[in-house]
Amino acid sequence: MDNLAKDINLANTPLKINAESQEKRVLCVDKTAESDAPFIIKEGAAEIVVLSSKNVFYNPVQEFNRDLSVAVLTLFSEDHNNNISIGRRKQTDKTLEEQPKNCDLAKTLIAGVKYENGLNILEALSASGLRSIRYAKEVPGLNSIVANDISEAAVTSIRANIAHNDVNHLVTASHSDAVLVMYQHRRYQDRFHAVDLDPYGCPSHFLDAAVQCVSDGGILLVTCTDMAVLCGNTPETCYSKYGSISLKNKACHEMALRILLQCIESHANRYSRYIVPLLSVSADFYIRVFVKIYTSAAICKESISKLSYVYQCVGCETMTLQPLGLCNKIGPKPSQTKFVLPHGPPVDVLCQHCGHKHRIGGPIWSGPLHDTDFVVRLSTHIHTSTFGTLRRMEGVLAVISEELNDVPLYYTMDRLCSIVRCQTMSILSVRSAVLNAGYRVSYSHANRMSIKTDAPMYVLWDIVRYWESQNPIKMERRQNVSEAILSKKQTIKVDMTVREDANPESRQLKLVRFQENPLRYWGPGTSVQENKEEKRIANQGKKKKKRKPDLSPDKQETFKISKQDDKDM
Repeated sequence: MDNLAKDINLANTPLKINAESQEKRVLCVDKTAESDAPFIIKEGAAEIVVLSSKNVFYNPVQEFNRDLSVAVLTLFSEDHNNNISIGRRKQTDKTLEEQPKNCDLAKTLIAGVKYENGLNILEALSASGLRSIRYAKEVPGLNSIVANDISEAAVTSIRANIAHNDVNHLVTASHSDAVLVMYQHRRYQDRFHAVDLDPYGCPSHFLDAAVQCVSDGGILLVTCTDMAVLCGNTPETCYSKYGSISLKNKACHEMALRILLQCIESHANRYSRYIVPLLSVSADFYIRVFVKIYTSAAICKESISKLSYVYQCVGCETMTLQPLGLCNKIGPKPSQTKFVLPHGPPVDVLCQHCGHKHRIGGPIWSGPLHDTDFVVRLSTHIHTSTFGTLRRMEGVLAVISEELNDVPLYYTMDRLCSIVRCQTMSILSVRSAVLNAGYRVSYSHANRMSIKTDAPMYVLWDIVRYWESQNPIKMERRQNVSEAILSKKQTIKVDMTVREDANPESRQLKLVRFQENPLRYWGPGTSVQENKEEKRIANQGKKKKKRKPDLSPDKQETFKISKQDDKDM
C-alpha cells in the first residue's frame, strides 16, 4: 500500500468501497470527505482506486462486458494449455471441435500464478487497468499482461492499481500509442495470444495493427460503442470507418455485428489471415465480438463467399442477400475449391411484395456469428465462477445457443404488423405458424420481438395476411404498402395452432434474456475530461434555432443598448 500512496498521494485520504447489489452497482463516495476524495471500485476479484470520477474512465454498465471477457479468456486459456500439453504449439485446426476438451494440465491451472508457456495478453486501451487486473486475478494460465494507455494520468493510475492488487508479476503498465505497441509486436515470436480492444467509439483505426500482432490461433476481442453509425443513422460515415454501408431497420444491431466482422475480416485478409467468430454479442449501447485469427492464403479466398450485400425494400423492408461470390468444394483440401461469381441482382427493380424500390447496404459478414459448441461450453463454465452479472450471462448465452446460426439477420413481428397497419400478433403464434409451415425459427439475442427464420419472405407475409383476415383493419387504413401486401393472395395454408416447441427453453425457464436499462443516464459515458452532469445541462435545448435573450440584471442594460442601436439604424 506504500507504493499506492506514493503514486497517487492517498496516505491521509479516506477511501470508501462502492456499494454492491445483485442487480446493479453504483459508485459511492464518502460524503463527509472532500468532493475530490479517492474511492475504491470493487468488481470481480479486482479493486481499483480512483482519485475522483473525473480522473479515469470507468463505466459500471460494462461489467457484463468484462465478465463475459473473463469467461471467454478462461476457456481460451484452457484450450491453449491443452495444445501445449500434447505438443501442439501451433494450431492449424479451423474449428474448436477438433481441439481437445480436457487435459490434466488444464485442470491444475490457477488464476494469479505466472506460467512460462501461458497466455500473453495485450489490453491496448486500458484506462484504469481494471480489465487487465481482473484477467490477472481471475483467468488461469497466464504468462503476462500488458496494460497500455496513451494517457499519462491513466498509466499512473494503472501502476497504482497493479501495486494495490499485487499483480506486478503478471501485469505491466505501458505508456504508449496503442497502434505503435501492436505494430512493434508483429514478429512471430513477439505476438500476443490475445488482444483486447475496447475503445471509446470506433475501433477501425486499431484493426490493421491488431490482426497482425495476434498469434496464429490467437483471439481478438473488439468492442464498438458508435452504434448510431453502425445502425444506419449515417451510412456515409459507416462506410468511411468500416468499409460498409449500414441500413436502418429493426435488425440493425445484428447488422452492426456483421459490419464489424466483415471489417475485421477485410483487414485480416490483407495479410493472408482470416477470422473464425467464437461469440458475437449486442448488449446495451455496444457490440462485442470474440474472434480467432488464423493464417492461410488458401482459406482466405473463401472470404468472398462469407460476405454479402443487402437489398432492402424501402416499402415493406424485405431484405435479400447477394453473396459477393460462391465457392464449390471439389475435394477435401482447401485448395480444391472452385470460385465463381454469382448472378445478380437477386431482386427485381421493384419489390415483388409491395412494388417499391430497394436500397443497397453492405457488404456484411453473412457467415456464422458464433461457434455453437464454444457457446455451450461457455454456458456451462460460467456457473463455476462468481460473476456479478451471472444471471444475465446465463440468459444471453442461452438465447445465443438457440439462434439459427446459419440465417443472417431477422425481422420483428411488431414491425411487420405495423407496416400493414394491423394489430400485433403474439410471438408464440407466429413461431408456431412458421414451424407448422415446415421451416425453422428462433429468437435473436439482439431483439426480444425478433423472428429469425429460414422461411422465404412470402411465407411471413402470408402469415400476416392470414392474421389480418382474422382481425381485419378498416379499409381507409389500407393504403400504399399495406394495400399492396394485403391485396395479394396467400400462397400457403397458414396454421397458427400453438406448438410446444415454439416456446424455447430459455423462455420457459424465465431466464434474463433481454436486459432492462441498468442505470439512470446509462450509455457509453463521457470522456475522462468531461463532467457528465455539466454536459447534460449544456446540451439541453441545443437544437433550438432561437433562444430567448438573457435578461438577467447584469445584462439588461446591454440588451437595452442593442435595441436602441437597432432603432437608430
